[in-house]
Amino acid sequence: MLDLVANSREAAICALHAQLAKSPAVKDAPKFLHELLERAMLAPVCISAEVALPHARTDAVERVVVGVARVTAPGVGFDAEHPQVRLIFMVGTPKQQVEEYLLAVAAITRLLRTEGVRAGLLAAKTEAEFTALLARGAKR
Repeated sequence: MLDLVANSREAAICALHAQLAKSPAVKDAPKFLHELLERAMLAPVCISAEVALPHARTDAVERVVVGVARVTAPGVGFDAEHPQVRLIFMVGTPKQQVEEYLLAVAAITRLLRTEGVRAGLLAAKTEAEFTALLARGAKR
């Protein structure tokens, strides 16, 4: 999702979840959303000043699902230390797939550390450009 408009952490999570819930791998969308929001309330989900990683290990999904959104400037507050989150990577994994969960989070972290990817994602003008940056960064 490009140019997501949200005025709160919960609104941003709900909007991205609504898109991700369309995946056939999401078998219980309300439960998945509840667990994402619950996790975000219990512990920080931000991995840098402008990047959030709301996630849930849950029986509500059949396999790993990932959604990505770029929030309109100036961003959305996820907590006091992260008032301007611009990139959101949402991850859902089945509870028993711990290794797959760790691999997904590691891949996202590597992607964001790849030179130029984060800045490119923030500057992308089209969804195709945004997706190409994600794909190119994931191949490294």
